[in-house]
Formats: sequence, structure tokens, C-alpha cells
Amino acid sequence: MIVESFNHLIEIVFAPLEGNINSATPAGLLLLGLVIGLRHSMEADHVAAVSTIVAGSNKNKFRAPMLGALWGLGHTASLFVAGLVVLLLAISIPQRVSNTLEFGVGIMLVFLGMTTLTGFNAARFLRGITGRGQHKHVHIHDDTGIMHSHEHDHHDHKHGHKPLIVGMVHGMAGSGALMLVVLSTINSVPLGLAYIAIFGAGSIASMAAMSTLISLPFAKARNHRLSLVLKYVSAIIALAVGAGLMYELGIVNQIFF
Repeated sequence: MIVESFNHLIEIVFAPLEGNINSATPAGLLLLGLVIGLRHSMEADHVAAVSTIVAGSNKNKFRAPMLGALWGLGHTASLFVAGLVVLLLAISIPQRVSNTLEFGVGIMLVFLGMTTLTGFNAARFLRGITGRGQHKHVHIHDDTGIMHSHEHDHHDHKHGHKPLIVGMVHGMAGSGALMLVVLSTINSVPLGLAYIAIFGAGSIASMAAMSTLISLPFAKARNHRLSLVLKYVSAIIALAVGAGLMYELGIVNQIFF
């Protein structure tokens, strides 16, 4: 599978660095968490999700690092909550639950790919149905004295909700594997939470850099057609990765049977 091959390649690149870190000491353990956080953010499904978000950011390369950092923040928030529960209650997340959440990531990637291809905006669609955010303004033309009104959408501006939510979904899906590592090496709750925090810092920094790299071709695109091609490529990659995850977990591993 392409996704597994890509992730395996990332592991090979980071393996020498991780292998030379002495995790027997608290400082070494936290350094290992930072390095694993850097590697973790580069996994195929993470990069595919963020690429669709960057593709819809209107070629603004200065906005890309913030989008990646928000993904990392959402990812860390989910891990922190899950880690707190696991460390305090001394429990582990069942593999079946982790696989089900990972299947949800596949669904999310397919959705991101489809919305990137079609330009569909779920939030704008819901506002259109409910009428929220629509305000009427009255204008009078001085030359004719004619008065008329028109509507403005005061919520049609860019937020960080999307990358934050996507990061949180990824964090929930990846919490099982991370917690197994934490539980097998850490007996201290404060040290365990510090591990998750520094793991998150690595994810935030790495994804901010990755988002910046992804945004460069969009920023350098000289015409609208090339920009569309790049956007569609990112959407197709997200669709392929998402469908691959769903097939691997649902059909091959049969997690629902």
C-alpha cells in the first residue's frame, strides 16, 4: 500500500536519530518525544489532509504556517485529553477503538478531497439554510432619492476552525499508539503529560514547516489553470489516501466484523 510505504520511508529516515537517543533519562525521553512528534506529523494521511487545507487558502503562503500550526494544536489537544485520562486511570485504548477512529480519518480525507474538488463549503451551506450571518443594509442614493437594501454575509471570512478540527480528529485516531508508548515507558503523570506536550510541540513545528513547503507551488503558480491543477492534485491525493485507509481497515483488516 502506498500510504504504508510512504510512512515506512519516513520511519527509516528518522530511525537512526531515534535510536541514538537515551530514553532512560527524563531529558532523553522528552527529546525522543520531540523527534517522534516531528516524524508523526509527516505521515501520509496528515500531509494529505493539510495539503487540501492549504490548497483552499487562496495561494497565501504567509497563511500556510498558521494553518499547519493550528492542525498541530488540534492534534495535541486531543492527545493531551486522551493522555490525561489514560495516565490517571492507568488504562489503554483498545486497538479496535483506535482502528475505528482511524477509519474515521479515512472518511474525513475523502470528504476533504471531495470538497476541494467541488469547492463545496459546508459552513457556508449551513449558513445559507439557516440565514445566520446575513444582515440587511439600507442605502439611499443621493442623486435619485431611491432607497434599497441588500445583504452582507458578515461571517464570510477565514477562520482556523478547519485545520484545528482536522488536527483534533487525527489526534483522536492516533492516540492509541501514542498512549501505548507512554504507558510502557512512563510511570509519572507529570512526565507523561510533559512527553505529550513536547510531542505536540514537534508536531506543531513540523506541520507548520510542511504546510509552508506545500504552499510554495501554489504561491508560485503563474496562472489560474496551473493553480487549479495543483488544487485538484492535492484533492485526488487526499481521496486516494482516505479511500486506501478505509479499504485497508474495513476490508482487509475487517475491523467491523
